[in-house]
Amino acid sequence: MTKVNLSYNPFLSEVALEVNGAKANMPQVWGEKKIDELGNWASDFYDELERIYNDSEYEINFKGIMRDYEFLEDALKAHKNSSLFSLTGKENCVHAKDQLEKLKTIFAEIQETSPYEELKSDELKNQFKYATSNDFEIAVVATMSSGKSTLINAMLGRELLPARNEATTATIAKIYDEDGMANFTAEVRSVGGKIIQTFDNFTLADMDAVNTAGNSDKYDGDNANDRPSTIEIHGDIVGIDSSNMRLVLSDTPGPNNSRAQEHKEHTYSLLHKEYKPMILYVLNATQIATNDDNLLLKSVSEAMKAGGRQSNERFMFILNKADAFDPGKGEGEKLENVIKTVKEYLAKHDIFEPRIFPVSALMAKVIRQYINKDTLTETEEDAILPQHTSFIKREYKHFEKYASLSNYCKNLQDEMLEKAKDNPYEEALIHTGIVSIELAINEYISKYALPKKVYEGVDSFKNTLYNRRFEANELKNLEGNEKEIKEYINKLKTIMDMLENGDKAKKMKEEILALSMQSEIQTSLDRLSNDFYKSIEEKLDTINGDVLLEEAENIIDSFSKMLLYKSQELKTEINNLLKQGIKEQAKGYVSKYQDFVINLVGNVNFENNFAPAILGDLSEISTNAIISNYKYESREVVGSHYESQREWYKPWTWFSSDKLVYKYDNIDKVNLEIIKNNEIMPKIRDFVTGNQRTALGEAKKQEDDFKKFFIKEFDKLSLKIEDKAREKRNIASKKEDFERELEANKKNLVWLENIKKKLEEVLNLE
Repeated sequence: MTKVNLSYNPFLSEVALEVNGAKANMPQVWGEKKIDELGNWASDFYDELERIYNDSEYEINFKGIMRDYEFLEDALKAHKNSSLFSLTGKENCVHAKDQLEKLKTIFAEIQETSPYEELKSDELKNQFKYATSNDFEIAVVATMSSGKSTLINAMLGRELLPARNEATTATIAKIYDEDGMANFTAEVRSVGGKIIQTFDNFTLADMDAVNTAGNSDKYDGDNANDRPSTIEIHGDIVGIDSSNMRLVLSDTPGPNNSRAQEHKEHTYSLLHKEYKPMILYVLNATQIATNDDNLLLKSVSEAMKAGGRQSNERFMFILNKADAFDPGKGEGEKLENVIKTVKEYLAKHDIFEPRIFPVSALMAKVIRQYINKDTLTETEEDAILPQHTSFIKREYKHFEKYASLSNYCKNLQDEMLEKAKDNPYEEALIHTGIVSIELAINEYISKYALPKKVYEGVDSFKNTLYNRRFEANELKNLEGNEKEIKEYINKLKTIMDMLENGDKAKKMKEEILALSMQSEIQTSLDRLSNDFYKSIEEKLDTINGDVLLEEAENIIDSFSKMLLYKSQELKTEINNLLKQGIKEQAKGYVSKYQDFVINLVGNVNFENNFAPAILGDLSEISTNAIISNYKYESREVVGSHYESQREWYKPWTWFSSDKLVYKYDNIDKVNLEIIKNNEIMPKIRDFVTGNQRTALGEAKKQEDDFKKFFIKEFDKLSLKIEDKAREKRNIASKKEDFERELEANKKNLVWLENIKKKLEEVLNLE
């Protein structure tokens, strides 16, 4: 038997392996320079054990978080030689949500007992709050007639969003989960980002009124920025637990279901966002393989390929109206065959092993409304609600059995079903499939969002804490050493003189001003443009020859729809490129700043008892911090919200959703090649080159603004470093003050070591 001890720490990105008591390593499995997420290499791990050790029995003991144990467990069940392996250690695994709660407790203790004011600053509190309590977005995406609004209403347990099959959605609704709220409140924001209306008890009638206003012609002129664009709704999403992280349901108008261009583009931006929100893609089970789905699924496929296991799991395909099938009418009506057809359809778009969740959103909504004593229509009360009994009686309507759930979620669902046996409405609700969806959402948050929050939460204050500890140890080393104290005072004076002289600061500013991202951005823009042309090449080839007028209109209309999708993708990619450019700039500037601090200390020939940390974290700055500050001060420059019309791209209306109309006088045929060369290609080239030109201009503007901002911040930080050095020098120069400082430092060290120990317990999964 081969005995294996495997530990994986997602917070520290560390992996350790022992085989038969000896240390081992598999960089070919989890990566050499950067350790990959365990979920991405769990299957390969079993294969590599077999290949290297060639044994007939393996006993694997795992240490880590529960999420990763389940990844190993799932991979083992799917392995061709699963009988060779046994997996243990589940009882010793920790839950990410428990570690996050421990971390919040430690931070609360710091705020209450810290002897250091900088650890209790509002800035640090805000950074920790942002890192640990950030909203988690789930975008609900669909084309028309899928039942998307009905699904969201089912999750809310009330009729809040209009469920009509028409392209009238004038607003993007974002619903923030506030556990325990009895009603819903709302703020309506204009295209320009202003709050133009508030509601204390938001209803479906209010939503209809806002949409009507958004579709009004009165906003077509100079006051276009005043048009209602986004509704921020707050209330309880009953099936979701937001105790650790607030869920935000984003109801996105489908690309074929919105009159506003920025709304059409919003869907594509969500698919390709860097932080990867969860996506619920709603399919109409009775109308699979529509043209609109075909186009949108191509973008979904590309997004799913852009990462590992998480990129696959963040997409849930909701098969709505699953109760429309009757297996008594034939094999094609059996749900398992319908799901098989859906998988084959998705596979044609290179989407493999999709997570499919059949559901009857309408029945789930009506049952929840009845349970919540919400008003039902006559049809819902007389014709739909009584059908809940068929979801109990007819086993083919037990949709939860077909859901792509983990074993953990299946067990939870079985427990919920057992408890619901005495309540037919609760039991039927589970059978509708809505609970399966909510369990999968909660699990995804636990798997991916919470572990990340633990790491980011620690990172928000770790440097400040560790710098205080380093400083305290350095002061302790000076105790009773007169010679070292004098040298310490002189070195602090040297730093002050160098800062006052300004030569080093001037040189660093010149280096910052010399940095430029223009060349890199131009190269990336060229690549994106080439990819865009390649993506439309096949469809362009269909526009040729002499064809009948009606056929020409159909070909051009089909091409313009495809081009609309592709143009939206291109603009999203360029927008992401500009945001990434800001991050790369920040990294370059921060690197220059850190070199400046290191040189500042190094040039005064400090030996082993001095480092930049002795000046406190005022002498350090992180990429995330500088980007966060920059976003706050120059929000419109960063441009991360679609509410504002102030975007980098040039307005482009040729590829609108309206059908192109051509006038021909007594001509029965049309030469498509001429139309392509004279009408279509010039507009495409103008669009691509125009976007390149304006994107480069915006990148240059952002770069210049960022340099000004950074240099201003640098001057502030330099003054703070100088003040810190002066303060330390003054204390060290006065014997009594310095002795008091040393005495207080002893207590501070005890406090720091205690907090450090607790923090390491969280990070080390204890």
